[in-house]
Amino acid sequence: MLPSMRFYIISIVSIFIALGIGIFIGFTIDTQDFITEQKDIIGEIVESQFETLITENKELKLNEEQLELEIGYKDEYIDSSYGYLIKDKLKGLNIGIIGTNEDYVTSGIGRDLELAGAKVINVTTLNNIMTNKEDLNDLYKSLELNISKNPVESTATIIAESIITGKTNHIFDDLERWGFIETIGNYEESVDYIIICGGSLIESPKRINQLDRYIVETAKKYNIPILGVEKSNVNYSYMPGYKDLGISTVDNVDMTIGKVAMIFAIDGMGGHYGIKNISESIIPHFRDAVEE
Repeated sequence: MLPSMRFYIISIVSIFIALGIGIFIGFTIDTQDFITEQKDIIGEIVESQFETLITENKELKLNEEQLELEIGYKDEYIDSSYGYLIKDKLKGLNIGIIGTNEDYVTSGIGRDLELAGAKVINVTTLNNIMTNKEDLNDLYKSLELNISKNPVESTATIIAESIITGKTNHIFDDLERWGFIETIGNYEESVDYIIICGGSLIESPKRINQLDRYIVETAKKYNIPILGVEKSNVNYSYMPGYKDLGISTVDNVDMTIGKVAMIFAIDGMGGHYGIKNISESIIPHFRDAVEE
C-alpha cells in the first residue's frame, strides 16, 4: 500500500524540525564556548589593566612623596632666607594697619614689618557694625554733632585722617567706646604708610565702597602710600576691589612668601602679588629689586 500524501508532509516537517533542533543545539554549544572564551579574554584584560593601575598608583604616590619633599625643601629655604631678604628694607618707616572688618585677623603682620625695620604705630579694626547708619547717627546725636554726609563714609574718613595725621579726633575715642572700632598702639604719632587689610566671610561690595574706598581716598589726599592685603583663605576677596581703587595688593600675607611680597611692595615695588586670579606674579622679581 502506497503511503499517503499526509505521511510525506509529516515526514518532511519532522526532518526540518530535527534539522532545526540540531542547528539550535549546535549554535547553543558554540555560543556557550564563545562566551566562555570571551569571558576568559575579558578577565585577562581586566586583570592586566588592574595590574597597570596598581603600578601607576605606586608611581603617582612616589611622585607625590618626591613633590612633598621638594615643597618642604623650598619652604625651608624660604623660611631660612626670609629674614635676610627683608632685613632693614623698611627701616625708619612708620606704618598704620587698618582692618576694615573683624572677620579675619591680620594684625600678625606687624611682627614681619618690624623685622623689616619698620615701626607699627597702631592697629585699628573696624567692627562689622561700622556700616550701621542708625547706630552711627545715634552716636552723633548723643554728641550733639550734625553729620551732613553719609555717616558711614564720614566716619571712615575721620578714622583715616586721625591715623595719618596723629591728631586723634574726639569722635575717634567715642567710636571705640561705642564698639565701632578696636585700637592698639599710639594714635598721637603720624604715619608714613597705611596697610589696609581686607577679606570677609560674605560678599560685601557695598562695605568696600562705604569704608575701604574712603580710607584709600583719604590716604591719597594726604599723599600717603597704601597697600591692600588679605589672607589666602578668605571666603570673599577684596583684592579686585582694591585693584579698582588703584592700590597695590598682596593676597596671601599669611604665607611666608606673601610676607616677603608685602615687604617688597611697601619698599616701592608696587603691583599685585599672590596666588589669586588678579595677581601679576607670586612675588616681585628680585632682579628688579637689586637693580633699584
